[in-house]
Amino acid sequence: MASAAGTVGARLTRNTLSMLGARIVMALAGLVSLPVVYQHLGPEAFGVWVLLTGLLAIAALFDLGLGSALVREVAAAETEAGGADVLRRLLGLGLTWGLVLGGLTFAALAAGWPWIAHLLRLGELTRDAWHATGWLLLGVVAGGVELPWRAVLEGVQRYGALALVNAVTAVLGAVLTIAVVRLGGGLVALAAAAASTGAIRTILLAAAAYHRHRDLTPRWGRLPGPDLRRVGGYGLRVQVSSGAAAVNVELDRLVLGGFFGPAVAGDADLGTRLLNLLRLPPGFALLVLFPAAVRRSVTGGRAWLDAFYLTTVRHLAVFLAPAAAALMVSAEPLVRLWLGHPVSWAGATIAILAPAYALNLIMGAATIVARVEGRPGLETRYVLLSVALNVALTVPLLMLAGPLGVPTATALAVVLATGYFLAHFHRATGRPIRPVLRTLWPPIAAAVVAGLVTAALVGPLPDGPGRLGAALAVSTRAGLTLTLAATLLVGCGYLSADERARLRSLARRARTLTPGVRR
Repeated sequence: MASAAGTVGARLTRNTLSMLGARIVMALAGLVSLPVVYQHLGPEAFGVWVLLTGLLAIAALFDLGLGSALVREVAAAETEAGGADVLRRLLGLGLTWGLVLGGLTFAALAAGWPWIAHLLRLGELTRDAWHATGWLLLGVVAGGVELPWRAVLEGVQRYGALALVNAVTAVLGAVLTIAVVRLGGGLVALAAAAASTGAIRTILLAAAAYHRHRDLTPRWGRLPGPDLRRVGGYGLRVQVSSGAAAVNVELDRLVLGGFFGPAVAGDADLGTRLLNLLRLPPGFALLVLFPAAVRRSVTGGRAWLDAFYLTTVRHLAVFLAPAAAALMVSAEPLVRLWLGHPVSWAGATIAILAPAYALNLIMGAATIVARVEGRPGLETRYVLLSVALNVALTVPLLMLAGPLGVPTATALAVVLATGYFLAHFHRATGRPIRPVLRTLWPPIAAAVVAGLVTAALVGPLPDGPGRLGAALAVSTRAGLTLTLAATLLVGCGYLSADERARLRSLARRARTLTPGVRR
């Protein structure tokens, strides 16, 4: 028994580390390639590229929830006897829908292309954009073909192979992208490189899944009604959440493109992408915490889960609230450090969205508890409310504040929906809300005070031209904000002795890395 538990634990550790490594590689690939693409395409063409990839990303997410449903079916088949033929037919259903989705997307885009081109203000780039869309559609089809093979690897927990393929294709895609634009390629060549990368990823995933589990090769055939209803019902529930989330993510760029043109949409999207890359570590932490919470709650029960919830909220708030404040005051030089020159809409987007995203990630602890207790519907309500609020607020704020009104609407929608989710979660699960509010307010208050003080001192703080000056500005602004927040938390007794010792260790390391600071 102990040996089996050790094997499961070792496998979980390997899976976690492999997926973390893949995400780091993917993030680095994006950090390196995006500035090169922006520099060579220019703001207008880059904005068109952003709008096209956004449209196709929305289409690719409408998989009827079969991605999650098939992973669930494969995982269940690992512990249940029989049903292999039905499972293969279900995987065949996923493959079929992937191909159908590509055809439906092509038909919709072909029929509505004149209207889409006019709405998104593609102008003289309309022809190139259409040809690029054709290549990107091939990427959507490749993603659909990939769906059942990915489900096999995830369902049998072959995350090592999955992570390796993702990391390799991320690097390959970045190399192809940089090579294409440096050789003078435009939108069409860039889309062809993206489609080629997607096709290679599909081939590698299919080969990995087929090599290890030939018995799970998709096949076509008639499915029993109960199995089809079970998978379809589960998948459609997932589709509601994922589809709504896609609208929430992609709405900003499409609205900005429609009202202000591709250049503004592209500039703002740079800020959103950089912010999303910086969200990867806490997002991954939540992903890893979920299976651990499931295991521990079996033996610890409700009492352990309550303690886990408050502890996770506390740690996330201590990390994310000051980090959001640091991002807000250093957004503009951070963009300069990344791109090599200022992009005003990118910096403003980061400053507006950072606190909302931080609050949302902090309350990710509640989503973990809701899923552990079998209440995913609580999260679905939050997502739908967030989308409704975003849609309702976007136009009024757009008319009031111009392009900045779009990310402001998103930020307000996220904050309001997160507040609703927090209240509804505590009411539905019978947990008092006061303990979590007492846990939240000190780090949030410390972050607000630290951010305001640093913002007031931005003028005298060091800055300068180029990436070196931007690096100096980011390090001093972020360092001052984090130092002030930590000092306030220590002064009010919020941090434990062990946490204070870790903080001193981090401060010593930071001093060795900060330009101009002598030990």
